Amino acid sequence: MKSGSRQKDHLDELIEESCKDPEFANAWKQSEARLALARLRKLRNLTQQQVADRMGVARPRVAEIERNPLRVSLGRMLRYAEAVGVSLAAVEAELGLKRAS
Repeated sequence: MKSGSRQKDHLDELIEESCKDPEFANAWKQSEARLALARLRKLRNLTQQQVADRMGVARPRVAEIERNPLRVSLGRMLRYAEAVGVSLAAVEAELGLKRAS
């Protein structure tokens, strides 16, 4: 087994253990969500300004959406998804969210 693989396993175990603390788990989820939205945007070679222009908002609004994606209204997240060129379902999947049935 490679050293990098052992380190990753140890890190995964540490994160899993730490996520038993609700406060840490919430912060971790928020952090992962931040990275997910920016990743979706960057995979499409879009800047925050380009997304803002498509949404008809100022760039700081897009930055705020990416900074706090779990606190964004459904309507605003739909507009973000459309501006980035993905479905809302794709955004939800990237964020690890499940829709209530």
